[in-house]
Amino acid sequence: MSSASSEDVRPARPGAFPSPDEVEVRAPSRVHITLIDMNGSTGRRDGSVGFAVDEPGLRLSLSRGDTLRCEGTADAAQAARVTSAIRHAASALGVSEAVHARLLGPVPAHCGLGSGTQLRLSALRGLAELGGRTLSDRELVALSGRGGTSGIGVHAFSRGGFLVDGGHRVRDKGAFLPSRFAEGVPVPPLLYSRMPPEHWGVVLAVPAGVRGLEGAAEKDFMTRHTPLPLPAVQAVTHTVLMGLLPALEEGDLPAFGHCLTALQDIGWKQAHWRREELRSWRPLLDLMCAQGAAGGGLSSTGPLVYAVYDRTVHHGAELAERVRAGARRAGMRLTSLITTNFGRPAAVGHSEE
Repeated sequence: MSSASSEDVRPARPGAFPSPDEVEVRAPSRVHITLIDMNGSTGRRDGSVGFAVDEPGLRLSLSRGDTLRCEGTADAAQAARVTSAIRHAASALGVSEAVHARLLGPVPAHCGLGSGTQLRLSALRGLAELGGRTLSDRELVALSGRGGTSGIGVHAFSRGGFLVDGGHRVRDKGAFLPSRFAEGVPVPPLLYSRMPPEHWGVVLAVPAGVRGLEGAAEKDFMTRHTPLPLPAVQAVTHTVLMGLLPALEEGDLPAFGHCLTALQDIGWKQAHWRREELRSWRPLLDLMCAQGAAGGGLSSTGPLVYAVYDRTVHHGAELAERVRAGARRAGMRLTSLITTNFGRPAAVGHSEE
């Protein structure tokens, strides 16, 4: 059975197709810049800013089988995540979970890349198309149960690029909760979507020995740190609306990077940088900027640190090596360090015998 060629890959969009023998879903990861309104006094809460990245990208192949089997996973935990996503998708779609799954391109979990959301969406999209059905974006999001806090992950899957969502009405979501504790809450409306200029690149560094918050720990952190003071929320909103968005529209990378860095010291992102396990990693962002990046920050609950840079000025591999060398000199051990592109939407490939 051959894998899908580049000509076979198309954006994941509505439409009816013959039932294929194998489906491969390719999805971007996402960087979560910040939650906007963690005060809620205006009648809305949450709201998010973020963007998709091509690498590390998720690639999940599904083909029919007699029972659910997983290949290509690095360990039992990763296999369990894939199995859980497929079982959730099968239940949501009302179809058999008897498929052969191959994880061709894994995304590291619990580091700030949104791997859980992308895996769940990919399993839903792939399993549906394996049965000859292509889900609309609305159906996909509704079946996924994601988007209860941030909509960046689900919108990154369908749109790619740079994204801003408008959060939730307080009457739809009565408390500040992470997405996994807010199933049934409507997906936030997408307010802004744009692909940044081609010459803008992204550098991603994952500190060693640190994990992002998840489950009960994330819920507890959100409960303890909300509501934020209204002036802090207003500062975040102002920086996004009158800083990030105009800079992107005008192609002003230095101003865009400056705003990303400024967001680290206000509102929700400031609360995360004050966590004991993250405080010593703030100099990593300073190091990235000293080596040529325009600015950046912490993705989601961490530990991923990202920055943006100009490809016409800096070669990606050389920039990464300078950051790696600087981190080594400073005693900062990294699990991974790559340069990548702003991400395109998820795509689906079919192959038939």
